[in-house]
Amino acid sequence: MSYVLITGSSRGIGRYLAEECAKKGLNLILVSRSENKMKDLAGLFTTQYKIDVKFLAIDLMQTGAVDELFLWCKKNLLEVRILINNIGYARWGRFDQLKWDDIQEIVQLNLSTTLKMCHTFIPMMLTLPNPYILNVASTAGYQPVPFFSVYAAAKSAIVSFSRSLRAELKKDGINVSVLCPGPTASEFFVNAGFEKKGLTDSNSVTMEPAKVALEAIEDLFAKKAVIIPGFSNRLGVFFSKHMGTSIILKLTGNIFKPSKKQKK
Repeated sequence: MSYVLITGSSRGIGRYLAEECAKKGLNLILVSRSENKMKDLAGLFTTQYKIDVKFLAIDLMQTGAVDELFLWCKKNLLEVRILINNIGYARWGRFDQLKWDDIQEIVQLNLSTTLKMCHTFIPMMLTLPNPYILNVASTAGYQPVPFFSVYAAAKSAIVSFSRSLRAELKKDGINVSVLCPGPTASEFFVNAGFEKKGLTDSNSVTMEPAKVALEAIEDLFAKKAVIIPGFSNRLGVFFSKHMGTSIILKLTGNIFKPSKKQKK
């Protein structure tokens, strides 16, 4: 039996990506650290959409965790036909003032874990009909973002990697897409330690995660290479590509720089 495997699926965009797949009658493998939340979602999706839902509580930051997840899938005869790499992490602040452990975690979760997931599961997916990979990046991957510099760099790498992987796997029948959401009404900025208002409330320029997920899944199955949900986000990426870097740096720097009160 084939499944959609979604990392970071207990909340935010990942939770709604899971529900959009459930609506299409696709069986799910939910992966995150939050066992209780996944248990609740599994019960909800199983009852409401009549699908099979498995879940595994695991910290993908730990050495060997991706291999452990893969072996668990093999042991339970779970064939991953659709892989959605949604896991992510960010910390806000000046690069030289961030803890080195935080910097390593940003690179690990946003980049290394996604690469490891793809490298581990692609051989299985090559044996299945009509497989898909969706890597979750960000509109930040299209521009330098002071005070979110490592996160933006990691997401830029995911955009480039996904487009390259798409070309490599095209003849093998695996469709690879990359999702680049803009600011989303979730706990992302709060968890990242971002303390300024504007991007942390759902009444500003943020997009609801349910709407992000709806566009993402529809465009994934339409085999779109790059998915940027929301007109304003697509417009922002367009200007990022065509405006000078100095202007982009000034704009993003003004948005994310700490206030004088917050500076040490």
